[in-house]
Amino acid sequence: MAFRHEIEDFGPFYERTYPAAFRTALGICGEPSLAADVTQEAYVAAYRQRDRFRGQAPAGAWLQRIVVNAALSGLRRRKVRWTEPLEAGRHDRAGGEGADRLDALALRAALEVLPAKQRAAVVLRYYHDLDYATIARILDTSPGNVGALLSRAVQRLRLEFDGDGPAAAAPLPATREAGHGR
Repeated sequence: MAFRHEIEDFGPFYERTYPAAFRTALGICGEPSLAADVTQEAYVAAYRQRDRFRGQAPAGAWLQRIVVNAALSGLRRRKVRWTEPLEAGRHDRAGGEGADRLDALALRAALEVLPAKQRAAVVLRYYHDLDYATIARILDTSPGNVGALLSRAVQRLRLEFDGDGPAAAAPLPATREAGHGR
């Protein structure tokens, strides 16, 4: 119950967490209008489910799980393919220490080739610099599976963009790092 207080006043929670929630949705969906819709759907779901939030983990991680699920559902409903580069908006900043490892534009272009769950893992790890355990809670899987998802994603990116594709300019990250692995 240590984190229950974080959502008691939902307005400030929304204001504080919206930029990260939108970045997650945009990273997964790739389309700003769908990402905005998905983010709003996630907040509506979070507001409706706030009484069920147990507070055993930070409310931001709870919300990220809702955003990821909404984004994956949004992709299934719309079957979106990115047709143009993402627009840089006020919430579209990679930010964070982990995001410095990849050029944000190359990452966005590369994400299109990944299956949705791998895309979600990459966004959570490299956009938000979350550790494997937190990502595992958000994606409802094990930390080992997070490592496997990231490993497959990096392998796929290397195969797709080896040498002359849009992601070739940015170095690919290691998928297991001290303090972030299993």
